[in-house]
Amino acid sequence: MTCKRTYSDTAASVEEKISLTTPAFVKLPPRTGKFNKQKFDYFLVLDFEATCDSPKTLVPQEVIEFPVLKINSGTFETESMFHSYVKPVINPELTKFCTQLTGITQEMVDNQPIFEDVFEKFQRWMQEEKLLDKNTKIAFVTVGDWDLKYLFPIQCKGLRIPVADYMRSWINLKVSFAEMTTVYPRNMITMMKYCQLEHEGRLHSGLDDCKNIARVLRDLAERGLVYELNGGLVKRG
Repeated sequence: MTCKRTYSDTAASVEEKISLTTPAFVKLPPRTGKFNKQKFDYFLVLDFEATCDSPKTLVPQEVIEFPVLKINSGTFETESMFHSYVKPVINPELTKFCTQLTGITQEMVDNQPIFEDVFEKFQRWMQEEKLLDKNTKIAFVTVGDWDLKYLFPIQCKGLRIPVADYMRSWINLKVSFAEMTTVYPRNMITMMKYCQLEHEGRLHSGLDDCKNIARVLRDLAERGLVYELNGGLVKRG
């Protein structure tokens, strides 16, 4: 997700970021062609898109795209996907900046369900995929902490929806990358360049970003990384 703060990125600057060469000082272990046993059965790659503007910041921001990929930890293949656009309520009219950045148009959200209904649908998907079974270990994966530490809790608080326990901790892929390399990456594009992966799809599309995050997730696992939870909300009580 990229609508996380006030943005000054233009289309040109985004393209410049994509074309950056890989800094020579970043040393990654070689790919092994196999995966070490992970501590989780499934990774759930998530990347929200939200209402936004520039140079001012919308308060509060609202989720307008809710994508999640279910990744098998043994194969790092995508087994299932949840995806929905979301109709914003507080600021129902998308800004020109938001549409230019994300590719999400007013027509794409106008006839979509509101967040409460999308989240209920997401919870049903989790149950249908047996991700909430007692013996199934899952971990959400994001790039940065913003999606699950700020946007999601604020959205839930405004609607008086409790934050689900299974979304109170996650893997911040930037931290995982830094633990392997000692270099904290700026963003997803930076990690892809370090891993020598070509960007695919539209940058700042939530679903396309999830697919690219999943590719980085797989690449680092193939280089020997065993993932640990490294992000979370303060425990209640």
